[in-house]
Amino acid sequence: MAESSGIQDPSPTKTKKSSKIFRRYFHTLRHLKPWQVAGRLVAPLQRRWAAWRLPAAPSCLQPAGPAPTDGPTHDPWNDRVDVKEGCFCFLNEAAELGRPVDWNASGQSLLWQFTLHYFHYLHLLTDQEQVSLCREWAAANPVGKGVGWHPYPTSLRLINWCRAGLAASDLLESLYQQAAYLSRTVETHVYGNHLLENARALVLTGCYLRGQGEADRWREQGLSIYRTELDEQVLSDGFHFERSPMYHALMLEGLLDVLDVLPDEHSAQQLLRQPARDMADVLTSVTHPDGALALFNDSTHEIAPSPDRLLQYARDVLEYAPSSQTAFPEAGYYVMQTDDLWMMVDGGPVGPEYLMAHAHADIFSYELSLFGKRFVVDSGVYEYTAGPMRQHVRGTAAHNTVQIDGLDQVECWDAFRVARRDAPTNITWRETEEGAVFGGTYDGYQARLGNALSHHRRIEVNTDARRVRVHDEIAGRGEHRVESRIHLHPDVSVRRDENGFSLRRGKNRGRVEILAGESSQEESWYCPRFGVRHRVCVLRVGGTLSLPSTLAYEIQY
Repeated sequence: MAESSGIQDPSPTKTKKSSKIFRRYFHTLRHLKPWQVAGRLVAPLQRRWAAWRLPAAPSCLQPAGPAPTDGPTHDPWNDRVDVKEGCFCFLNEAAELGRPVDWNASGQSLLWQFTLHYFHYLHLLTDQEQVSLCREWAAANPVGKGVGWHPYPTSLRLINWCRAGLAASDLLESLYQQAAYLSRTVETHVYGNHLLENARALVLTGCYLRGQGEADRWREQGLSIYRTELDEQVLSDGFHFERSPMYHALMLEGLLDVLDVLPDEHSAQQLLRQPARDMADVLTSVTHPDGALALFNDSTHEIAPSPDRLLQYARDVLEYAPSSQTAFPEAGYYVMQTDDLWMMVDGGPVGPEYLMAHAHADIFSYELSLFGKRFVVDSGVYEYTAGPMRQHVRGTAAHNTVQIDGLDQVECWDAFRVARRDAPTNITWRETEEGAVFGGTYDGYQARLGNALSHHRRIEVNTDARRVRVHDEIAGRGEHRVESRIHLHPDVSVRRDENGFSLRRGKNRGRVEILAGESSQEESWYCPRFGVRHRVCVLRVGGTLSLPSTLAYEIQY
């Protein structure tokens, strides 16, 4: 009788799961720059080295330069009394941390902990209260220890401490140490918005402590980052390359802060002014009639200052009046606006190939306001923690576009990863006497499902006829489940009628007429702010179809 080796063949289920994990990592990592991978291994060692080799602060430090005091302060969650008592609210979740503050905030998400260390709430306090709280932080957070010393919260804390105009000698010493640490731990391996926030902090602190110790070097280091990064991070159409209206607003705020503190004669003024003007034009273009941002990719309300405040800041700093544009071809966004209609369509790549952290599977999705009110919405963002809600809001089913066989257009996974991805092609945008016409093709499903699958979407806005027509052609072979979704704002009530759905929001009415395909209703989530979600009605057009086939509907207003 043969002896057993004691080794069992792996089960088919385990083998399939391992293969899926390997495939995800392969398709994620192959798009990254080598330093993005290597830098994650080096960064922890770099931070330890920076803390160990940190230079001593010069004696008798003094504020010696301007702080961006004209910029918008922004904390939508806290008030002075609560902060004084150690009660903090971030991302719409409150916690009692006591006084002295428990800066570890154990049990809270990493983003919540980061936000605690940003000090966005500092402006709520009196001068004496600011000094007291900052001293608490300095005493409880030794150099390089804890999440508060991660370069990103360090950057935002430096900005807010400079804005507050702190002048106490011990706090200036702490400010100096933080900037010296940041200077040695810049997030060159993270790229994107993190790197620009590092640069802003270095410039602001370098200007605030001008002429003392390393301060001038920090300023030039920050400006050097801007010189290197702006050509890539600000696209030719003015959009920030991560294609998130929220991060675009934050990066514009940073540019304006830097311009605000630099002397008028500084050579970097010319470098930064034109990108800031272009970004201001984008910001006014991607703002709904209700005054708040569109929610494409990782965008929510509350995180960035309101568009109105940022645009006023831009007018003050740039002496420039931003104007609305309609086409952003490199970013892939297109906007149509009349007195009664505002519509923004996403027809571009979901993000830079090597930086998809804030990407959503939302190709050809759109947002629509009618009569100044949101009617068709993006699902927004509920949280950054990996899990079912994070996966849901990034998925294709959470957007106003076509999904085939339940798959996402691009393969979003974990909290910030994207594996397989394809960009749309044949994008067209034409403005007409009646309105505008958008068109584009997406072939990404073919690689995973075969059958020569291809989706072509055409959106026609006719302001004379007061309608938006969405026409989807799905080419290919065989039977597939094809679904086009329309996510309605929670304040929109829906009533089904013979050929479609009647919509009502307050006194304003609209209608969705189904032109081709079966229709039904389902529920989903709308997350306009972190930690906040609303049940919403979703209209679904389609089902199991023999391809090629067509789906179409018309929104009348």
